[in-house]
Amino acid sequence: MATLPIAFISIHGDPLAPLGGPSHGGQNVYVRELSHHLGTYGFRVDVFSRWESPDQPPTEAIGPTAQVIRVQVGPPQYLPKEQTILFLPELVQWIARSWEERRADYRLVHGHYYFSGAVAMALRAQKSVPFVQTFHSLGLVKRRALGQQDPSPTQRLEIERRIVREADRIIATTPQEKQDLMTAYAADAERIRVIPCGVNLGLFRPLPRQEARMYVNLPETLFLVTFVGRLERRKGIDTLLEAMGLLLTERPDLPLHAVIVGGRPKGSDDKQPEMEREETAECQRLQALLIHYNLVDRVTFTGGLPQNVLRYYYSAGDVTVIPSYYEPFGMTALEALACGSSVIASRVGGLKTTVLEGRVGLQFEPRNAQDLAEKLLYLMEHPEVNARFRRNARPYVERHYSWPSIAERVAAVYRELLS
Repeated sequence: MATLPIAFISIHGDPLAPLGGPSHGGQNVYVRELSHHLGTYGFRVDVFSRWESPDQPPTEAIGPTAQVIRVQVGPPQYLPKEQTILFLPELVQWIARSWEERRADYRLVHGHYYFSGAVAMALRAQKSVPFVQTFHSLGLVKRRALGQQDPSPTQRLEIERRIVREADRIIATTPQEKQDLMTAYAADAERIRVIPCGVNLGLFRPLPRQEARMYVNLPETLFLVTFVGRLERRKGIDTLLEAMGLLLTERPDLPLHAVIVGGRPKGSDDKQPEMEREETAECQRLQALLIHYNLVDRVTFTGGLPQNVLRYYYSAGDVTVIPSYYEPFGMTALEALACGSSVIASRVGGLKTTVLEGRVGLQFEPRNAQDLAEKLLYLMEHPEVNARFRRNARPYVERHYSWPSIAERVAAVYRELLS
């Protein structure tokens, strides 16, 4: 099979960036895994991402048929997404020049997130190649969910509308996203393909409970709640803490404990002042909530951890809680389920689709701590139900969310455009 070169534009989503800090999460994983697995289906992928450190190599292999090319535009440090958009013209120029210098014959350009989509759209106009877009997040939907807490720049919505008009194909990761694209952006349904995110089934796998509890250094007598995600307000950690506070006020005897996995790794010497500032503010807010709800001895913060140890935390937990205010897809749910964990998730975005209520977990109203508290107590008092959810979890993701099958479906979209 001939290998066709394609370009991914993922400006703030470097596929090889350490996970856990602000803006480093699901999109990075998606781009890394998809670009890696597309090689099996005849595509060679160059991923263009903006540099965030002068120590990063200009190019770095993701796998045998994929690499990241670091775009040297703007300061070599982390920038919030709201600032990165200021460099759009320079980003287009740098990538177009690299395209020429490398004599790259990219057959297609695939944008990831809205301002990467704007770059991809400009490159498509210059190079006359098909343009595919995955939004990962939609501005109108995010604004409805977060209100004044949404930091997105005002031009985001107009850029998204232009991309919707111009893209040859849009990959929506959930049926809800397709519906939002059609109703809020007047997208043409014929150009949308619904293909979910995937999960690395080799990396995320169940471990024996005793082994996992020993690794996380917590006794098996605890009912352990696991949270994995970035330390930012929209992830809803405050809702989890409030729910625990409600339960323990009524039932102080409950053996309830939570472990919060996320943020920059403890002891990190990667000096990124803007990232540190964002995360420190959220940590201070959460620490104040721990004191307010009398949870100082009931919650463990680990800092960010490598992906290859997350399976210990998912496997150690009795349940994984995903309390997001807004979550376009929610790849954490797939990771947890792949490790045989049940999930309680807020009823938002992609979580409404991935967390099958009554089969692998439960859903609750976003920001409703009382509802979450009731769901937690239900699983504590009905261990047989929780055990059934856990048995169902791994087979469910194996059937629907393996990365090879996801990459095959995306490759089919590309071939449809290139035929």
